[in-house]
Amino acid sequence: MEEGGNVTFGDGSKRNVVGKGTISVPGLPSLSNALFVNGLKANLISISHLSDEGYSVLFSKDYCSILKPDGQTLLKGMRSSDNCYCLEASIVSNHVSMDEQIELWHERLGHMNFRDLRTLGKFNCVRGLPKLGKKANGVCGPCQQGKQTKSMHKKGKYLTTEEPLELLHMDLMGPMQTESLGGKRYIFVCVDDFSRFTWTYFLREKSETFDKFKMLCNKIQNEMNFNIKSIKRIRSDHGREFENATFETFCNGLGISHEFSAPRTPQQNGVVERKNRVLQEMACVMLLSNNVPRNLWAKAINTACYIGNRVFLRPGTRNTSYELWKGKRPNVSYFHTFGSKCYILNDRDQLGKFDAKSDEGIFIGYALNSRAYRVFNLKTLSVMESSNVVFDDTRLKSNDHEEEVIFSDVSPLEEVVVSPNVGTSNVNNDDTQPIDRVPLLDSK
Repeated sequence: MEEGGNVTFGDGSKRNVVGKGTISVPGLPSLSNALFVNGLKANLISISHLSDEGYSVLFSKDYCSILKPDGQTLLKGMRSSDNCYCLEASIVSNHVSMDEQIELWHERLGHMNFRDLRTLGKFNCVRGLPKLGKKANGVCGPCQQGKQTKSMHKKGKYLTTEEPLELLHMDLMGPMQTESLGGKRYIFVCVDDFSRFTWTYFLREKSETFDKFKMLCNKIQNEMNFNIKSIKRIRSDHGREFENATFETFCNGLGISHEFSAPRTPQQNGVVERKNRVLQEMACVMLLSNNVPRNLWAKAINTACYIGNRVFLRPGTRNTSYELWKGKRPNVSYFHTFGSKCYILNDRDQLGKFDAKSDEGIFIGYALNSRAYRVFNLKTLSVMESSNVVFDDTRLKSNDHEEEVIFSDVSPLEEVVVSPNVGTSNVNNDDTQPIDRVPLLDSK
């Protein structure tokens, strides 16, 4: 109880305030900021104070009612013979008292959640706890400060887009602890919302993001015979590589709406966030399964993206991303195990009659613009593209090639050598073979 101040009566006289506090009377709600005034012979309730607290007071000929902001009756007073409205505890509605009790017991029991608190009172699970009413409208501030968590984001049940390029999801992964063979540290991932077709590009610095996005737009325009303005929306986080003047000018010039997920809420761009995880986990497994050197992670990400586009079904459909994007079913007959041992025909050097005709290598993916495979030549320590490759997918895992690549003295920048023979001798020349390359993978 606090002391200090005074109260002025109707006749102009003043009395000292002895104390101020909260009054709890059985059958009545708690009255806060009540003043104990010296010399006052009756208990009075101030109408102005009730109004300041957000309550409404209605007077009629026989009684008055004090209403909560939601319209529920808090208190009632009957008119007396001396024209005063007297409040009686027996007139207070039962639900008000029970509401006050549940708030009180909520605090007494360490801010226990209201559902379990009502269950305790309803089934008499403990002694000394009365039956409690419903929780009053409003929020318990201390509970929010101590218990608040992130909002839930429900999984979408329906397709939100009706055609390719209606919405592109974008994100940047990295930096990676180990630089790639080509000196890259970041991965730019872009996913078409309708087909879930995915593109990946590898960057040395974040500042290269816009150039890769612009290049992707041009490739999509040529590949799909779409006008570049057909890209309606793109969605990303608030990273400075996406939220900058260059991106804004480019999008405004082409009529592209750039949407952003809420700060620290990656769930709102969950399509590409989940794709990031899938690519990273697939690449990690492929590297570990055959003990492939870690600096070939970019090749593993490339291959994971290439495979994923052709084998993962679009949620809610029975079509692969490749079929939704290209309009035909993909062919996977030419796929081989990433990191497996292979033999590359040496058709570049002048060989003697008794020299070895092939070099050992590691299979690291599929060529982008030709019907060929990408391999790492263990003899020349360079990345090559060739169609004359024999694979040993069944060979037992070994650590041999890991040591040969990691501890080499060559520059980390890769040398790409393209074999003049781009035809595949053991496959048919139809459009479902590796020649059907989509410019979705970076060559670095």
